[in-house]
Amino acid sequence: MISDLISAQAEFHYGDEDIAGVAAALLFAGHETTVARIDYGTLLLLTHPEQCDAIRRDPELVEGAVEEILRIAVPHSSGLPRYAKDDIDLAGVTILAGEAVLLTSVVANRDAAASPDPDCFDITRSPNPHLSFGHGPRFCIGASLARIELNAVFSALPRRFPALRLAVPIEELQLRTDVVIGGLTALPVTW
Repeated sequence: MISDLISAQAEFHYGDEDIAGVAAALLFAGHETTVARIDYGTLLLLTHPEQCDAIRRDPELVEGAVEEILRIAVPHSSGLPRYAKDDIDLAGVTILAGEAVLLTSVVANRDAAASPDPDCFDITRSPNPHLSFGHGPRFCIGASLARIELNAVFSALPRRFPALRLAVPIEELQLRTDVVIGGLTALPVTW
């Protein structure tokens, strides 16, 4: 993508700062978000050993596990502010043009109408219509790369470290609050 931006730099009048800004955003969003999903996903598998054992026995379950990790391991978020372009009637509530609306995948991904038993971590959930990467024109351009990275991690982790377990009580884990994408400050493990 960065190569494409550089190739189109003259045609679209992109400045070096524009390209550098996009490159930095891609690096941050791609790296930090994936790291946060790795720690949340590992924690979910360690606290649901039957799911981890299922992946160890049947590696074909990894893709479903990654989608479920993406659905359920969403950091706490106050939402993305958006403004209604037109008056909208949503479930009997009228949102007037210009009014602020907060969109949060935390709530959307736990919607019982879209995911039965939404608080249950189930790597065999199908379909799994989560919004962890957004939707439509705001869909994350790094979604495919993140899925590849997460599939690689969660394919190897259960096989390589079959005795992996938390090294501290779960109550001692702390959430990162200094970044939008969440994550844990540390995930002490042993094997």
